[in-house]
Amino acid sequence: MKKILAASAALITATTLSGAAALSGPATAQSTVHTTKLVLHETGSHNLGRNSFAGTDKARSAATGKVVGFDTISGSFNRKTHLAQVDVALALKGGLIVGHVTLTESSPRFKGTINSGTGAFEGISGTITGRQVGNTGKTFVTLRWEL
Repeated sequence: MKKILAASAALITATTLSGAAALSGPATAQSTVHTTKLVLHETGSHNLGRNSFAGTDKARSAATGKVVGFDTISGSFNRKTHLAQVDVALALKGGLIVGHVTLTESSPRFKGTINSGTGAFEGISGTITGRQVGNTGKTFVTLRWEL
């Protein structure tokens, strides 16, 4: 459960979009797909009962190492399926990015969707992928998104 909690906390923070690099993508001729790579550093986590948890992370740009935002997560672990469902909100300059990821107990890797945003990120959609680095409290996250 601790491994899932740590992975969830780091993962959800995976939504920082500041300093995004534009890439040409297969989306549409008028849209631009952006890729943002982050390194999340857990700042706090807590079990909220037997199957629920919450946490926070500091999000740093993978390219520069500078702090670009903070995230908060809330999730639950299903002991029968060994899956964790995690909601995440990432606060960045200009707005929030909200997403959802699914983690398995047996893998440090995770994936999910960017569901919505506020401010500069209103209308955002995309994907979240990442992996937890052991029990270090560090998670590598990649966001692929468009507005």
